[in-house]
This record gives sequence, C-alpha cells and structure tokens, in this order.
Amino acid sequence: MESVKDEVALRASAISLAFSLENPFLLRCALRLKIPDIIWKAGPDVSLSVQQIAAQLPSEDPDLGALSRILSYLSTMGVLQAVKAEEEGINMEYALTNLSKIYLTSEDINPRSLVPFVLLQTHPAYVTAWANIHERVLHGGDNFKKSSGNGKDFWSFAGSDPEFNAIFNAGMVAVTKATMADILAIYDGFKDINTLVDMGGGHGAALSLIIDAYPHIQGINFDLPQVIATAPTLPRVQHISGSLFETVAPSADAIFMKNFLHSWNDEDCIKLLNNCYQSVPQKGKLILSEAVLDLTEGSDMTESANVLDALMLNSLPGGGERTRKQWTELLQASGFSISKIVGRKGILTKIIEAIKC
Repeated sequence: MESVKDEVALRASAISLAFSLENPFLLRCALRLKIPDIIWKAGPDVSLSVQQIAAQLPSEDPDLGALSRILSYLSTMGVLQAVKAEEEGINMEYALTNLSKIYLTSEDINPRSLVPFVLLQTHPAYVTAWANIHERVLHGGDNFKKSSGNGKDFWSFAGSDPEFNAIFNAGMVAVTKATMADILAIYDGFKDINTLVDMGGGHGAALSLIIDAYPHIQGINFDLPQVIATAPTLPRVQHISGSLFETVAPSADAIFMKNFLHSWNDEDCIKLLNNCYQSVPQKGKLILSEAVLDLTEGSDMTESANVLDALMLNSLPGGGERTRKQWTELLQASGFSISKIVGRKGILTKIIEAIKC
C-alpha cells in the first residue's frame, strides 16, 4: 500500500514539473494587464471584484470567465489574495499581497519593480530558445542564434530589434535597482575612488546609485552604441559608447562591472579584462558584482546557481557562472589579484575586489 502512495506522489511531482510553465506566463498576463496596479489604485488595502477589475482593462468586452480563472490561479501563486472565500467565480474579490507589491509599475510606489525583468524572461525570443535547448546538447553552438529565426546571436538581435532592446535594458535596470542597495550596504570600497567606469553599464542605473551614495565620484558609463543611444541624462555620469572588447575603456581610478563577465567564456573575458588593465593605474581597482559558486555538498546556493547557469546556457554560448577558484585564475591571467570577496550569507552574488598587480 505504501508503494502505491509513493507512486502517486511521484506522478504528482512529475505532472507538477510539466505544468510549471504556467506560473511565469500567467504572471506575465497579469503584468501586461496591469492587474496589481488596478487594485492598488483603488486603495492599498482594498479588494476588487472580477467585474471591477475588468472595468479597468483596455477592452470593451473582456472575458470575465477567463479573467476570473486567471485571478484564481494568481491567488494560488501568492501574487493575489482571494479575500471572499465564500464567493465563487466572478463574484470573488481579490487584494494585493506583499509579493504583488513588487510588481507595481509606479516608480513612486515601487522604485524596485521587477515587472520589466518578468517581461524580459518571458519574451518570445527567450521562449523559442528554451524550446530548442535540446539542440544545444546535440550539436553545441549558439542556441539563441539558431532559434532566433534570423541567424543573429543575442547581442546582435538586441541591437537590431528596438522592442527587444528596450525590454532588455528595462529588465537590466530593474535587476540593478533590486540588487544595488545590498551591494552598497556591504561594500565600502568606492569611498576612495574619484573616477569610476561602469563597463557594460547599460543605462547607467548602477553607476547613478553608486554616485548617489558617494557624490564625490565622477562616473563614466561605457556600453555599446545601441545601448548608449537610449540612455537617459544622469547627474555626474558621462555616457560613452564603444566596443567593449576592441576599445580600451576610458581611464579611471577603478572599473566596475555588474553581472557582466558571466556572459562570456574565459578567452573573451581575458580580452575584456586586458582592456580594463590598461585603463586603471597601478594598484587600481577592478570591482565585480558576480555570482561566486559554492559547489560544496549541501550548499543552499546550488539551486540559484543552476538557474543562473541555465539562463546563460540558453542564450549566451560562452556564458556561465564561476567558482572562487575560477575567478582567481581568470583575474590572475589578466594581471589582477583578488583582494577581497564580500557578500551576504545566502545571497549568490558577491562583490569581488581585485587590484592591478
């Protein structure tokens, strides 16, 4: 009898894995319809009925039944709270949860909204690549490029598709805002820097936050032309475009890179780091915000590390996460020596400070 129960449990787990695709796409649905925003605008502690939510949608004839079923599913995810359990279907009312407040879009209410990041991760270009990930195993190469339909790799695709480029940049800004507070709380190595270059800094969000904390710093945001073209004007930040691999970075006391080197293989990283080496003075700093894998048995970071590594596998052929030993060897090969690695316990991303030898 016990074996029958075990088999039922195993089958339930197997089916649950097969259905795990629903969560991100129903979340995407809620965010595209701005459902958390609709409820918030009615009042922070207010619940709305299906009909009241539907009335705020950009449609003259919304499908109440479909909306009701999606709202019900979102409540099982913890994104919404069903507050009138005695009611059913379209008579149910829904309120926000602490989780759903992360998905509010207003900068005034939630400056660290993750809406752009969700829309990025569920973008059709990513989804198509995931559907073909087995081809990476069978034949190797660039999975995203093979799946894109136009023969373009991830960066070329982003540079040629304005809609995807905008979503990607917004997604990166969202992640930056969510992580930079932790970085600035645990690392004070910016205090003795006067000029700082952010390599691959996107729209300059991270650099702007660093300068807000250390107003004496003059910042240079260095990224590809298609990224810099849409970067906003920021106080004490100069935007400069160029090829990150072929152009020597602007000279500065230190160079900062956040979640950038994990996109490239060791050979490409060394090319980039050699450019960094030429840009900083002797004893100049290289400050990296990157995942540092702990592969010891029982590490609570293994799942998070595998998620990040899979993202790289899907879209960037040379990308991947590295252990402390691998970071040490990579930086030494480029003329840098690690002086410290700091980070919060239980958080995969750390600050790696290295000094030009």
